[in-house]
Amino acid sequence: MRDAQVKLAIGVAANAMRNEATLMNNAERLKKLRDGAFEAAHCQNGAALHAQLELAQRLIRADGEINAALVRARQHLAQVERQRTAAYIDRETTSRLLDRAIAHADDTADRKAARLPIRRRNRKGTEE
Repeated sequence: MRDAQVKLAIGVAANAMRNEATLMNNAERLKKLRDGAFEAAHCQNGAALHAQLELAQRLIRADGEINAALVRARQHLAQVERQRTAAYIDRETTSRLLDRAIAHADDTADRKAARLPIRRRNRKGTEE
């Protein structure tokens, strides 16, 4: 069960990383597009200039929205990484506790077997 939790946490972390990378790529593309939109050299009349200015304003708003989404994605990624680390710690802790319990059970069984009379130990050994 702990392995399943770790695998699930790894999958969620990978998805969060992909989302962050996609947002970063979109932000970079939008920045290039916005930089190109501020060059008004090819505008021949006022209507074209107005349209280009409106496009530039929309690109600036979109850039702000992508930056806000990128901040949220990074916060989510940090949270997912903490959960992934916690899943690893839980799995390791559980594994160690289980190993200790098995070793304790084996020691207890060995002590009980050592306390049995020799005749009973031999009879029990032949039955197996």
